[in-house]
Amino acid sequence: MTKKTFLLATLIVLLLGIGMEANAIDRQSLVRYASSLKGKKGASLKSALMPLLKPQQVLSYGSGSGHTWDGFYQTDRNTSTNECYNRYSSKKFYFEKGNRNRAISGMNIEHSFPKSWWGGASNDAYKDLYNLYPSDSKANSSKNNYPMDEVTNGQGEEGYDQVGTGVHTSKAWEPGDQFKGDFARSYMYMAIAYADLTFSGTGLQTMNNEDYPGLKPWASTLYIKWGKQDSISTLELARNNAVAKIEGNRNLLIDYPHLAEYVWGDSANVAFDPSTSVTTADDDDRYWTGTVPVVPDKPDTPDDVYYFSAANNVTPGKLYLIVANENGTLHAMMPLGSSQNYGYPKVTTVNAVNDTITLSSTDNAFTIDAQNGGYVIIDKNKRYLWHDGTYKTLSVSSNANDADVWTITANADGSFKILTDATYFIQYSKGYTSFGCYNGQQSDGIMPMLYEQVEKSVTPDAIKNIERTETVGDGAVYTIQGQFVGKSLDNLPRGLYIRNGKKIVVR
Repeated sequence: MTKKTFLLATLIVLLLGIGMEANAIDRQSLVRYASSLKGKKGASLKSALMPLLKPQQVLSYGSGSGHTWDGFYQTDRNTSTNECYNRYSSKKFYFEKGNRNRAISGMNIEHSFPKSWWGGASNDAYKDLYNLYPSDSKANSSKNNYPMDEVTNGQGEEGYDQVGTGVHTSKAWEPGDQFKGDFARSYMYMAIAYADLTFSGTGLQTMNNEDYPGLKPWASTLYIKWGKQDSISTLELARNNAVAKIEGNRNLLIDYPHLAEYVWGDSANVAFDPSTSVTTADDDDRYWTGTVPVVPDKPDTPDDVYYFSAANNVTPGKLYLIVANENGTLHAMMPLGSSQNYGYPKVTTVNAVNDTITLSSTDNAFTIDAQNGGYVIIDKNKRYLWHDGTYKTLSVSSNANDADVWTITANADGSFKILTDATYFIQYSKGYTSFGCYNGQQSDGIMPMLYEQVEKSVTPDAIKNIERTETVGDGAVYTIQGQFVGKSLDNLPRGLYIRNGKKIVVR
């Protein structure tokens, strides 16, 4: 019996044991379900995921037919013993025979994301079964509405919840090792599906109310790590299928185990492809067996590779990245959202090798063109940047008559002063982690550098000088098209690969 066959057999037994009607999905159906994600990455992938993760319907909250406990009866019950699965402590609880809709004494409905985080509204997030688990009442009370984090001086039952001082937060809770991945995937699901909520209070320790990244960097980094340490179990997979049967949506972070890395992790600059990425679909054995996808001996040179080199002047009509260097970390300014007329442009982190940034799209590049003795700045949506002369935000307009004429002057340190309205110029704010247009140099402001798009033939030898002996932790390795090929460079065909967000050439 192969490992895959054994795992499938285990899953069948598990499904029979816990009474879930399997709503398993095959790979072809999953690819169709996720087809809108193809070619998306980072911020755009997170936005495209949101409507797919939103439930089509939710059960009413509490006890009764068609309510939460009725859902738990289908998603968290062992029919051979009537046990209700409890992920918060070792205490065992049981559904009363014949009462599938009634709350169990000593248990609560526990929210991964507490409703206090968004102000207490009893909305879909409050009722979504992907956010809800049956919990030991005492454990539920102990964890309160604290964020999920690594804790120090934790108090709790060994192997289960610990409550203590958070490494990245104040008071926090940490799940037991056997459920870290489950809760991590629930938290990341919530951060995407309900990114349109406004978070406040304790919720702001985990969320930042921005379209992207939404989750604070410490949180996404930790949850991705936990997701790798605690891989998807047959119990978690079966629960995903059971909730999907009730709500009509799927937690694609369970269906695509590496998906979170394309949203926030080391593949955030790589286009996601649902047809090639590893899945947990019932007819896909790659995740279970660790099979490495086949890679061509001579992979085609990708068309979507673009190079930007540090500029010391402006050539009208070319594409530029507007980049702030914060102590060696490079933040590239992103265009305002398609529905925004003004705002503080967000940033994406980029890497430079030999003063050259390599990207798989030009979405975050701006055209700088000459006009009336200065320059106009145009984003990917052909909108012109302008400043209203009062506020610190930047505005955009598709009408060329609204465009500001900017004065762009190189500074001695390689940065540029991009000036309009006599005294206002574009800066990156370290405090707000975004760009704005400020009157005078700000105390925490950084003047941006410009990186000019260059042809591949004139690109410095940034990539080809990386030696074959490159070793970068134990990060996953991907083809340039985003296909996962394992965690080792050994025995890979010659070609261009991505590891820990950096391009590597295997010779």
